[in-house]
Amino acid sequence: MVSDALTKMLILQDRDMKLQQVEDALKNLPVEQRDCQARIETLKAAIEAGRQRIRELETKGKSIETEMASVETQIVKYKNQQLQVKKNEEYQALTHEIETAGRKISDLESEELEVLYELDEARKTHAEEEKRLLGQIEMEQRELAVLREKEERVKGERAAAVSAREAADAELDNPTRSKYLQVARGLAFPIVVEMSAHKCGGCHMRVSNAIDSDVRAAREITTCDNCGRILYSAS
Repeated sequence: MVSDALTKMLILQDRDMKLQQVEDALKNLPVEQRDCQARIETLKAAIEAGRQRIRELETKGKSIETEMASVETQIVKYKNQQLQVKKNEEYQALTHEIETAGRKISDLESEELEVLYELDEARKTHAEEEKRLLGQIEMEQRELAVLREKEERVKGERAAAVSAREAADAELDNPTRSKYLQVARGLAFPIVVEMSAHKCGGCHMRVSNAIDSDVRAAREITTCDNCGRILYSAS
C-alpha cells in the first residue's frame, strides 16, 4: 500500500529526475558546441596549411627566377668586360666566371623545374583536399546549428520542468518535504524506492523485519536501514 504522502513524494521525485536530465543536457550542450567549433577550426587550419605550402613554393619559384636573372645579368657583364680586356689571363679569368655562372644557371633551372613540379602537385592535391575538408566543415556547421537549436529548445524544457517540479513540491506538507530533502541531499536518485521481497530497491540489501513491517503498514515514512532511501511497498 502506498500512502498519499509517498505518492506525492514519488511524483516529486519524477519531476526532480526529469529536471536533472534537462539540466545535464544543458550542461553538456555548450561542451558539445565547443568541441564542434574546435573541429571546424582544425579543418580550416588544415586548408590554410595547404594554401600556405602553395604560397611558399610560389615564393621559392620567384626567388629562383630572380636569382637566375641576376646571374644572367652578371654573365652579360662578364662578356662585355671580355671585349675590353687586353691580357689573355684576364680574358681566361672572365671566361671561367662565365662558365661558373652558366653552371649556376643550369643548377637553378633544374631546381626551378623541381619546384614547378612540386607546386603543380601541391595545387592538385590541395584542390582535392580542400574540397573534402570544406565538405566536412559544412557537416560540422550543420551539426553546430542543430546543437544551438537544441540548446534553445532544452532551455524551454528546463523552464517547464522547473514549473512542474515546483507544482509537485507544493503538494507536500512541511514534514514530508523536509524528510524528502534530507534524504535527497545525501543520495543519488532514485531516493524513493520500492521494497520487494524484504529488499530495498535502491541498494538491493535485505532490510530488517521491523523495517519491512513498517513499510508494509505505511503508517509513516520509513527509510532503508542500509542506505537510507525512503521505502514503499506496492503490495
